[in-house]
Amino acid sequence: MTTYPNPHRTWRRRLIALRSLLVVCLALALLTLPRFSPDLLPPPALLAGLAALLLPSLLAVCTLNLTPPRQRLMLGIELALDLLLMLALVRQLGGAANPLSFYLLVPLLLAALTLPPRAAWSLLAMTLLGYTVVGLWHSAPAPHSTLHALSRELSPTHGLGMAVVFAALAVVLTLLGQVIQSLSREQQRQQERLLELAGRRERLYQVAATLAHQAHELNTPLSSLVMLADNAGQEPGLPDATREDLAQIETLARRLADRLRQTDTSEPPEQCHYQELGERLRQHLRHLCPTLTLTVEGSQNTEFQDAPAWFRVLANLGYNAIDAGAEHLVLRLENDGRRALLQVSDDGPRHERNRDREGLGIGLALVETTLATLGATLTLDFHHQWSQARIMWSPEAPTHDHA
Repeated sequence: MTTYPNPHRTWRRRLIALRSLLVVCLALALLTLPRFSPDLLPPPALLAGLAALLLPSLLAVCTLNLTPPRQRLMLGIELALDLLLMLALVRQLGGAANPLSFYLLVPLLLAALTLPPRAAWSLLAMTLLGYTVVGLWHSAPAPHSTLHALSRELSPTHGLGMAVVFAALAVVLTLLGQVIQSLSREQQRQQERLLELAGRRERLYQVAATLAHQAHELNTPLSSLVMLADNAGQEPGLPDATREDLAQIETLARRLADRLRQTDTSEPPEQCHYQELGERLRQHLRHLCPTLTLTVEGSQNTEFQDAPAWFRVLANLGYNAIDAGAEHLVLRLENDGRRALLQVSDDGPRHERNRDREGLGIGLALVETTLATLGATLTLDFHHQWSQARIMWSPEAPTHDHA
C-alpha cells in the first residue's frame, strides 16, 4: 500500500521558517527606527517578546521525530502557543488597535487546515476571547514611544468595527480551512481507492497473463498438430484409413485448441480480405498475450485465397513473436498485382539466431511447408531491434490444391 508523508510534520517544519521570518522582519524594523530618531529605541521587553515567539520553533525541533498521532498533537500545541505569544506581544504594542493583531489569523487558518474540527473551533474561540481581552486590557505606549503612531487610542466606533471585521475573518477562515481539509481528505481517499483498484487490476492481470501463457504453451503444439495433420493429409497415395485418421486427429486438435483460446471469432472463410484477416489475427492473439500490439499496414482490400491456411501461417508467426517476448507485431503488405510481399515484424528480444538454418523449430518448418503449398516463399531476417519474416508470392499464379 502506498505511504504518504506525514502532513503535520511537514507543517511544523514550515512553521519554523514562518516564525523565524516574522521575528527577523519585526526585529529589523524595530532596530531600524533609532536611525531616524534616537528617541525611538525599542524597549528590551519588546525585544524579549519577539524572542519568545521562537519558543514553539524550539519545541518543534526537539519533537520532530515523534509518531504521526503525536505530531498532530504537537502541531496543535504549537499553534496554541503561537496564538498566546502573539496575543502577549500585541498587548505590549497597544492592544487590538495595532494592525499586527491581524497576524493572529495566520495560525488560526493553519489550524483550520490541519487540525480536526474540535481543535480548530477551540483555537477560534481562544483567539476571539484573547482578542477581546487584549482590546480591553492592554499597555498603551507612551505618547512619544516607538509605536505610538500605530497603536494610539482610536475612537470606540472604529475599535468596534475592527473587532467585528477580525471576528468575521476569523470565522470565515476557519470554515474555509475546514472545507479545504475535508475536500483534501476526500481526494486522498479517492486516490487510495484508485490505487487499490489499480492494484487489484494488476493482480488480476497477472493471473490472466499467467493463464494466457499456459494456454499459449498448449495452443502452440496443438496448432502445429493441426497444420501437420492438414499437410500430411495432402500427400498423394495415402490409404483411406490413414487419411481418415489424420482428419480425425486434425478435428480433435482443432476442437481442443478452440476451447483453450476461447475466441469469439470463427476460422476465416476460404476467401478473406487482408483487413479482415488481420483483425481476426488480432482477436486470436489477444487472448494469448493481452500486451501484444498488432498493427496492420498496406493494401487493406487485397483478397487472400485459402484464407484459413494463411491465418494458420500468421498465427504461428505470432506465436513465435509471443515466445520471444515481443510487445509489437506489425503486418505490412505490398501488392502491385504481379508480386506480393507480406512482411511480419516483431520486436521480440529472445529470438534464436541460428545461421545454419533460418527457422525456429517445428512451428516455422510447418509454416514453410504450408507456404509452399500456397506458392509462397519465406525469408527470415534478424536485426538488433526487429525480427522480420518476409513472405513473397505471385497473386496471379495459382496455388496448390488444398482440398
